[in-house]
Amino acid sequence: VSTAEIAVGDNDTLAARLCRSLEAELLVILSDIDGLYTADPYAHPEAQLLRRVEAITPEVEALAGGAGSSLGTGGMATKLRAGKIVTEAGADMVIANGRDPAVLYTVFEGGEAGTRFLARKEAARWKDRGTVPRAARRTSASL
Repeated sequence: VSTAEIAVGDNDTLAARLCRSLEAELLVILSDIDGLYTADPYAHPEAQLLRRVEAITPEVEALAGGAGSSLGTGGMATKLRAGKIVTEAGADMVIANGRDPAVLYTVFEGGEAGTRFLARKEAARWKDRGTVPRAARRTSASL
C-alpha cells in the first residue's frame, strides 16, 4: 500500500472524510483554542466566541484568518473546510479546546462547549431517509 495515494493534507480533513464515510452524527475537533471567534482572540481581546454556526458562509470563512498556532498546519481555515465536508454530509461538528479532555463529556451530554457547526438541514433530511446524494458521500480515498 502506497501512502502517496492517500493525500489528505491535514488531520482535520482526514477526520471529516472519515466522519462522512462512517455516516457519523458528530465530529469533535479538539484544538488549542476554544472555538471560532469573531476575530483572532490573541490579537483582539474583545473577540467573542461563536457558540453556534448555522452555515459556513464566506463571511464565516473570513473569520478563520491564517495558519494558526505552531502546533498545527492549517489553523481555523482547515477546521472550517472540514466543517463544510461534515455539515454537507448531514452531521454536526464541534471545535473545542482540548486542554481539558473532560470537554468531551460536556459535548456528548449536549452541553455547551466550543463552537457547534450545525448540519445542513437538507443533508440531515437526506440522511434520515437513507438517501444521501452521491456528492455528499464521495471520498477521494478508500478506507
